[in-house]
Amino acid sequence: MARWLFFLVMALSITGFVALLVLNGLAEIGRGLQAVGWLLVAIVGIRLVALSCAGIGWRIAFGRTLRILLHGGRTESCPERLEPRAGQTWRYVGLRCIREGINSLLPAAQVGGDLVGGRLLARLGVPLGLSMASILVDLLLQAATQGVFALSGLLALYWLVGNNHLVRELGGGLLLAIPALGGFFIAQRFGLFVVVERGIRMVKRLMPGLGLNLPDQPLDLQIWLKKLYADRWAISWACFVHMLGWSTGVAEVWIVLHCLGLNGHNPHGEWVRPLILESLGQAVRSAAFAVPGALGIQEGGFILLGAVFNIPASQAIILSLVKRLPDLAIGIPGLIAWQAMEARFLRQRRMTPVVPEQPAAGE
Repeated sequence: MARWLFFLVMALSITGFVALLVLNGLAEIGRGLQAVGWLLVAIVGIRLVALSCAGIGWRIAFGRTLRILLHGGRTESCPERLEPRAGQTWRYVGLRCIREGINSLLPAAQVGGDLVGGRLLARLGVPLGLSMASILVDLLLQAATQGVFALSGLLALYWLVGNNHLVRELGGGLLLAIPALGGFFIAQRFGLFVVVERGIRMVKRLMPGLGLNLPDQPLDLQIWLKKLYADRWAISWACFVHMLGWSTGVAEVWIVLHCLGLNGHNPHGEWVRPLILESLGQAVRSAAFAVPGALGIQEGGFILLGAVFNIPASQAIILSLVKRLPDLAIGIPGLIAWQAMEARFLRQRRMTPVVPEQPAAGE
């Protein structure tokens, strides 16, 4: 039932996406994309900066825990010392690009890439429990900072248009997100993920064909989560870096509006409209996490927001399509890198000799 529902949602999103393109004039949309021209390279570069901030923020959130393990610290959950490569920041940036590629380009409901990222991090030497705990913390920090970023856009929209229906609806959506974020945080802080871990292990025993590949010892998710949240300085810095990453998207929108001739003679300042479109457009995309790549949803969101500034629907679609191009330019190499890593891990596993068990004394 769930599989059929997923395919239905995907078919509807693709249909809606194609319909928006056709109804708003493919030729006009094509001319708009040509107007952006070589500045597409700059937009891809800006997106790389944003993903680099996300990867660095993920790495920073490890804070004191990772430093202790890298320098020979021992814990019950990680008796061995970590390999130096586990602390290399550029690896987290690379894994973050892989996560983004999977979430944006594959039918993974925008969360499958995060699970893959945690598993790849574990294969680089980080304990699986710590890897998955870092993903949970990173997801919460990203969602919280995006909420703050969206709130700044909502306040800017309120400053421009007052208390109209769009401001109230978007504000209501943000208010609904607060209990969800609070519940996610409470689940992490007060032990509910112990229940999740036990459930996963029960599924592994009942259905071994799923290939969960979990170690026999406990993941100790709750212990690792507590260690990560104990380093409040690292969490604060990670939030700051994530906010920088979200803010870079404003420059993407500004470039597109400038190329389309929509930035000139703006009485409210050149950066106010890009801030509103980027912050609230990203919020709409995240709200549609169940739709792969938010296909059609992102376009509809930009059309709705663009109407506030008298931006034609065709040009709002151009903005959305330009913002999708970095998904392809970065996501496709990310998917290739993911498969290359999986192939390398598979070769290493095949080359590792299997040590036969020694018979017990007296047998």
